[in-house]
Amino acid sequence: MNENLNDQVQKKLRKLYLKDMAQYLEQALAKAQKNQSGHLAFLADIVDRQMEARKCRSLERRLKIADLPRNMTFDNFDFNFQPSLNVEHLKDLMALSFVDRKQPLLIFGKTGTGKTHIVAALGDQACRAGFKVRFFSLQKLLAMLYTSLADETTDEVITSLSRFDLLIIDNVGSIRTKPEYPSLLLDLISVCQDNTAFITTSSISLEDWGPTLGDPVVTHAIIDRLMHNAHVINIRDGLSYRTEGPNAMNTPSIQSPPQ
Repeated sequence: MNENLNDQVQKKLRKLYLKDMAQYLEQALAKAQKNQSGHLAFLADIVDRQMEARKCRSLERRLKIADLPRNMTFDNFDFNFQPSLNVEHLKDLMALSFVDRKQPLLIFGKTGTGKTHIVAALGDQACRAGFKVRFFSLQKLLAMLYTSLADETTDEVITSLSRFDLLIIDNVGSIRTKPEYPSLLLDLISVCQDNTAFITTSSISLEDWGPTLGDPVVTHAIIDRLMHNAHVINIRDGLSYRTEGPNAMNTPSIQSPPQ
């Protein structure tokens, strides 16, 4: 293949939105010549390059949309630190069958016990498995839903959220609540139920959710839906990574408020 024909093929590949094959073409030709590859092997090589590049870009998009906390994966999670964590149960959940089955997962634990790290790592793993994921703090999620009331787009926002395979709601605890928040959260969970898997973390017990959100009756309905078919991880008696973890010597000791 002369240089002119090479350029023509590259241009045509780009017009077909196969830019990775176009960029790899010269290298693939040299590789095929060196290995004395057949035509089919050469074609398989450049197609594999295009598919792999597309897969990587798709993962990058999913991770960007998910908006997960950075540097929180199972690669840097210490499974041996937390004595009250049921590691076997967590590793079963890492297979993500609960996402396939659209089941909720609730994680309870005092501040610093690694709840956010666990859910971020599960979210990262779900993205890599091809699932569409979105991470919110509860405060941010409720504020977004509340803002949508002003331009009457709440239904559209909830519908868009229901299209995710996994919604992560982090940090049910001390929030700045508004009267509309419990109903908005119930609307979201009701629409998403049986369509979307949820992971929710909480530093307070379920009995305290009502006073925290501000409407015990509506909150009871929220809990009822989240607990249906749910997996539960309880690390409320766990150690704090911040004050008792391997880097605690460099961290000022702060007493956690009673839960």
